Amino acid sequence: MSHKTALILSGGGARGAYQAGVLKGLSEILPEKKKSPFQIISGVSAGAINSVKLASELESFSNAIERMTFLWSQMTPDQVFKTDLLSVNRLSLGLFGSGSKGFDALLDTAPLNQLLNAHCDFSGIKRNIDSGNLESLIITSNNYNSGAATSFIQSSSSKLTWKESRRIAQLSEINSDHIMASAAIPMLFPAIRIGSQYYGDGCVRNNTPCSPAIRMGADKLFVVGVRTQLHAETAARADKNVADTHKPSIISIFNTLLNAVLLDSVEQDVQRIQRINQLIDLTGYSGTQNKGFKKIPALCISPSQDLGEIARQHAHRLPRLIRMTISAFGSLDEASEILSYLLFDPHFCRKAIEMGYNDAMDSKSQIEQFFLES
Repeated sequence: MSHKTALILSGGGARGAYQAGVLKGLSEILPEKKKSPFQIISGVSAGAINSVKLASELESFSNAIERMTFLWSQMTPDQVFKTDLLSVNRLSLGLFGSGSKGFDALLDTAPLNQLLNAHCDFSGIKRNIDSGNLESLIITSNNYNSGAATSFIQSSSSKLTWKESRRIAQLSEINSDHIMASAAIPMLFPAIRIGSQYYGDGCVRNNTPCSPAIRMGADKLFVVGVRTQLHAETAARADKNVADTHKPSIISIFNTLLNAVLLDSVEQDVQRIQRINQLIDLTGYSGTQNKGFKKIPALCISPSQDLGEIARQHAHRLPRLIRMTISAFGSLDEASEILSYLLFDPHFCRKAIEMGYNDAMDSKSQIEQFFLES
């Protein structure tokens, strides 16, 4: 029996460069470098950018990864959002000015839309689906009007199997609007209108990011996270080192909220899947005996180092106006997560790519075993 293997790419702004590094390592580890090992690709936020870039160029998996890596290694802030005085100060103008009703975000991301249309061949998605290189591409966004996690799906299958109060699937022809919507980090990037509805970052309300791929038939999951997984004892030591002698600033609170909303879900979802796998092993149920449960092998590759800390060390590379705006609400040292979302800078992105590549190579035996298992 042939497996349907899904690639799951999570969100995190400029942290998406790490995913490119992991995939670069994967393309070197796999024996068939030209053929994609994934029948389903699912992405949210920054992962949506990488998902579409990959899905549109799957004729050669290794070449697609090479072009994706090159794009991230050359990216600059002005290719993602406007960095002029008026654009950057939309937040302060909206909060303290005359109260423009159009204000909904700190930054204007029109340049990102231009970048996506210049570097993504959206017609290639259909071409690869029609040729059998890909079965389904899934891009998930949060519907601000209904509060539902909406998965836009371009697929060889015309059957969609779910429509729930908080999770909806919608057949679509993926374009730059879907990526822009999925990557619209709350408060930082503006909401995007698709049809009559407005959408934002796909990580919001998306507590089970692996679910859309599983619902589309995936029975193996290769997941790339962008958050360092600390062991309990390491986290405890870090907590002891945190000074608690002053109240957190606005930027510190916002930093924590974004971290919780955008970065926690995919790793937790993988852990749930792995616990269910263990439960099935313990009970000995298999086939139809498991009453709807089945084992879904899931391998998650996550950063071995804190990308937020690396971003903090490169904070001086952000446009000066962005640094000044953040500093108005607190210290840059308190904004490591925010910095890592916004630091679309070649120096930071290359560091993230290098880490992703090294983490993949360090996990070579696990990766080989994962793709060898029938």
